[in-house]
Amino acid sequence: MSKNDEINIYLVRHGEAGKSWDEDRDPGLSDKGKEQSRKLVSRLNDDFALLNFKAISSPLARAQETAIPLQEKHGFDIEICKTFAEIPSPGIEMSQRSAWLKEMFKVKVGDLESPQQKWRSSIVHSIQDLREDTIIFSHFMVINCVVGWINNFDNLVGFYPDNCSITKILNHNGKLELTQVGNELSTVVQ
Repeated sequence: MSKNDEINIYLVRHGEAGKSWDEDRDPGLSDKGKEQSRKLVSRLNDDFALLNFKAISSPLARAQETAIPLQEKHGFDIEICKTFAEIPSPGIEMSQRSAWLKEMFKVKVGDLESPQQKWRSSIVHSIQDLREDTIIFSHFMVINCVVGWINNFDNLVGFYPDNCSITKILNHNGKLELTQVGNELSTVVQ
């Protein structure tokens, strides 16, 4: 990559999941989520016609399923990368996951526990290390890590990306610039 090269990075939040976070550790998409992922194809069609993208997905079903319609249209391979999986919640019982996640919305980055600190650091370094235009199918908290790091947010969550929102970033030799924030949720779960 030369000094003037810019890498386009698109962070796509998965479509609506078929089950909540405290019901299933790896739900697929709901019918609405499948429709959202089909609509994503037309929203990204012009970008894919102009650029040659590498595609990466979280290993979780809802992220992989969100990529399928775009993959079928453009015939690209998808690299599965655990770095872009949802925030780790080790030792948290399934029934407690929703309450734990709501608390994470209030946590300051400096107060994250070790598993979440390592997860966040890995995401940021992986984004900085990209050397080709890339689309990443991922999750709410992953997108917040990147947007928060770029904007130097104190809190882990400072942005509420909607399902199938597209957040665009430019990588200038490891320096990240947010060029488009994805659509935000119209209602936020409290």
